[in-house]
Order: sequence, then C-alpha cells, then structure tokens
Amino acid sequence: MYRPAAAVAVVRIINQACVRAYSDKVIKLSDTLQPLPRSLVCNVHGVRAEFLTVGSRATLQILPFDRFGKGAYFIGKVLWAKGYRHLIDHLSQQPALGMPRTRVDVYGDGEDLEQVQAAAAHLDIHFCGPCDHAHPKLHGYRVFVNPSRTEVLSTTTAEALAMGKWVVVLRHPSNAFFEQFANTLLYNTPAEFLEALQFALSHPPAPLTPEEKRRLSWE
Repeated sequence: MYRPAAAVAVVRIINQACVRAYSDKVIKLSDTLQPLPRSLVCNVHGVRAEFLTVGSRATLQILPFDRFGKGAYFIGKVLWAKGYRHLIDHLSQQPALGMPRTRVDVYGDGEDLEQVQAAAAHLDIHFCGPCDHAHPKLHGYRVFVNPSRTEVLSTTTAEALAMGKWVVVLRHPSNAFFEQFANTLLYNTPAEFLEALQFALSHPPAPLTPEEKRRLSWE
C-alpha cells in the first residue's frame, strides 16, 4: 500500500544523502524547499528585460496622468493549487468587514477553470483567458495579487514588480525575496490581505530604484 508520508520521508533522506556525497554547495531559490546540507538561499535568475522596460516607461509618465488606470489582477494557471481558494475566501469577507466588492481580473486557463468560476460566481472576479504577462493590456494594472502558497519563487510576482506595480503577497518563505522591494505589501490574514489591496488601489506605487531594477534583472 502506498503511504505518502513514508514516501516523502524516504525521498528526503535520499536527497540529503546524495547532496552530502556529490555536492559542494546547494543553491535554493527559497526556503520552501527541504533543508539540505551545505545549502543557501539565493535568487539566481531574473525577469525578461521587457518587463523592466515597461516599469521604466511607467516611471517616466508625467503626473497627474495615472500610469496605472486599471485595478487589480492575477495571472497564472487556473488550478486550485495556485491559490484560487484563498483568493475567493479572502474577497468573500469584504461585506462582513464593511468593504465594497473589489474587482479582480484573472488571466489564465487550466483544468480547474469551471470549478473556480463557479466558486467565484458571487464575487467581482472576471476571467479574461490566457495572456502573456508582458502583453500591453496588462501594463495598466496597478496591483498584482498572488495568494499562492505552493510556489518556490513566483516568476509572475517578480515580473509585476519589474513593471512597477504593487504586489500583494502572503508572508511566506516563497516570498522572502520580495520583502526587500518598496512595492511589496505582505499579509498574514485575510483581513490584512484586504487592507493591503485597498491601500494599493488608492495609492500610486513607488518608482523602481536602480538597485531594485538590478536585483530583478539577470545582472
């Protein structure tokens, strides 16, 4: 009989033994991965240059022109494992907290799409189909929300930061790299998620600094 817990324990032991025998150093993208001998956490990849170009252009827009005229969005495979249950549960609490419904546009496709749409039918969530994150129709969004708890390091969160947007993400080991950026809003509870979302929608994000751009790039 297959026992998942036992299988996980065996794989962990094998991984540790292989690392001790064959590796001088292990680079982990985040601490969501299992502890390993001689390991360290380091971001070793960057976003495509076009995302940073979008962010630079947004910074050059002359106020009072609103360079981010749209609201909140999420982009990713439509699977329950990608955090959609958390997004639906968080947004469902708005009326009880005296908050108006917030529109969130979702870009993506996946095998759980129909189930997710049905579960979100009472909310102001719009499913817009799959789209490349660098597409011009996504440039105008002010806030990227990512409630996922299963990522190692979210590429889409890095891309949104590079485009100069706010990102609202869970305080979680997979998001530790993003804590250093001025436009990252972290939350622990559904109420904090909603507060961060409302703040981001009503305030302009800060322009990326040269150092922030460097940390998001391949340099």
